[in-house]
Amino acid sequence: MAIAFRASAEAHLTTGSLGITIPSGVQAGDCLLLIGGLNDAGVSGNDWPTPAGWTAIDTRRVPSNLFAAAYYRVAQSGDPGATVTLITPGTGKSCAIIAAYSGTDPVSPINVAAAASETIATASHTTPTATTTVDNARIIIAAVQSDSATQSWGTVSGYTKRQDSLDNTNLSGHVTATVQDKAAATLGSYGGESLVAGAASGKAAMFTIGLTPISTTQVSRPVSDIDSDGAVGVPAPGGGSGPYANLAANVDTSYVQLADGGFIQVGMAALIDPNSGSGHTVEFRGCYAAGASAGNVIVTLKQGPTTIATWTQAVTGSFATYTHTLSSGEANAISDYSALRLTFAADLS
Repeated sequence: MAIAFRASAEAHLTTGSLGITIPSGVQAGDCLLLIGGLNDAGVSGNDWPTPAGWTAIDTRRVPSNLFAAAYYRVAQSGDPGATVTLITPGTGKSCAIIAAYSGTDPVSPINVAAAASETIATASHTTPTATTTVDNARIIIAAVQSDSATQSWGTVSGYTKRQDSLDNTNLSGHVTATVQDKAAATLGSYGGESLVAGAASGKAAMFTIGLTPISTTQVSRPVSDIDSDGAVGVPAPGGGSGPYANLAANVDTSYVQLADGGFIQVGMAALIDPNSGSGHTVEFRGCYAAGASAGNVIVTLKQGPTTIATWTQAVTGSFATYTHTLSSGEANAISDYSALRLTFAADLS
């Protein structure tokens, strides 16, 4: 599946915290990029913290008063129409753009990223170079600029402009941005183009981001705890985490220990609907221990509260890998790949 532009949105504000709405057409598994900037009046305490559920690609301050940031998130089922708030105690002007892309890797959508600052007054801002490591990536270039002039953004040859964020009504200290992209069929070095603004500024930040396409095989790992009883994470999960993280680590030194009759249910990372009823496999490693002479693991796959499949797997006294392939009927019963849950229950003797 090739990476494709899905939708975009922009928001700008003259003072305070900025809210921007995720486009309604976004689907679970899409890669969301949020790029924007804030006139922070030269006070770092006014700069946006990374919004909850997002990951910072890069944040930077450009003297004397521009804070610029690029964040990403893998979209979940409840995201379309939701508002992302970029919080500041300051009163400076700000802007932001959200651009959504389908066909990206649902676990690690960012292949490569680079950022640079512009401190010399110019209308032509050169994007940093970044070298992709996968074929069929998508390259996004963006710029954020602060000044007090009427602004516009040109479109770089070979790229498609997806969104500008402009406020040419309230000019003093305003912040503007542009996001543009193109396909990158082969791995190599990208960026180095000039994003040209309508007027010069010595306060700008530029970003080059390469997105990773979804592979033929998608992998989902636990991302949340839903329910448990008689289940203990080993080693003990750190603050803000839980036993799901022991399972997601995918190593034999990090696991969940279940008492006889104990269980754990975990939420899984969103996948892209493959539109196929074949090749759906659940894989885990397990064993019995602590004096047991035999053991079974009862595995249940659910979509929300609805059971898709359940099976019993006999395990040995040493860690081993166990796999189960869903039937076509079971796989075709899945309609929401962002709502999958796995339950592991112990039956020991």
